[in-house]
Amino acid sequence: MPRSSRSLWRSFVRPAAAASVIACVSTGCAPNERAITSEVVYEPPMERSVVVETVVDLGFEATWDALIRRLSESPYRVAALEKASRFVRVDLVRSSDLAAAFNKPARFVDCGRTTRTFDPGDGGEPERFEYVVAESSRYTESDAVANGFRVSDVERRVDLEASATIFLQPEGTRRTRVTVKSRYQVEIEVSGRAAFHPLDADEPVEAPRSFGPRTESIRFTTFQPGKDARSGGLTCRATGDFEHALVALANPAAAI
Repeated sequence: MPRSSRSLWRSFVRPAAAASVIACVSTGCAPNERAITSEVVYEPPMERSVVVETVVDLGFEATWDALIRRLSESPYRVAALEKASRFVRVDLVRSSDLAAAFNKPARFVDCGRTTRTFDPGDGGEPERFEYVVAESSRYTESDAVANGFRVSDVERRVDLEASATIFLQPEGTRRTRVTVKSRYQVEIEVSGRAAFHPLDADEPVEAPRSFGPRTESIRFTTFQPGKDARSGGLTCRATGDFEHALVALANPAAAI
């Protein structure tokens, strides 16, 4: 090898790399290895100030009658009412096509945001997936397993169930205090297809196989956030939109 070529070789090859090249020449090159990677960054939801109470400048009877009438015209369903006990329980349901389009889970609950990066290691640009956790989404990820990688095309489906109890408390004969207490349950269903990619790039990728669905539930209340079962997993909080809407139905004059 000419001296100029040897100098150029030393400038680009570190000692360890040079040893690998020598070994390759004497014993034969190692297989061409795949290097598939994925990363995930999760941002938890922020804390919010939630309005759950209002005072109506009407007596109990007038406040009760007006609230029940407005609830009957709203997209929410009255699940139970006991006038003697002064409460109404309301369910958040998709009672019409308009309500289905309007009542997106992320409007009522905040479970943070996730950013995922998937690099197939083929020299192209990595794929980036950024989504609101409380909404359905799709992404690709990889996991290192024995002798290769498990590459999964994942589909997430998010559903929300929520209910609120509205309490009416008379304050004299001309005022009524209205308080809202809500409960939530976020259901995250995960399914998709996964394929095994051998570490040796010369070996074929196995045919993908379906997995799931598997479901995780996160339960929480207006002021008590919920977490999934995994250590360091997802956190969900109420946005306050459900509570604010019900407070506004009880007292439109005080609605912001």
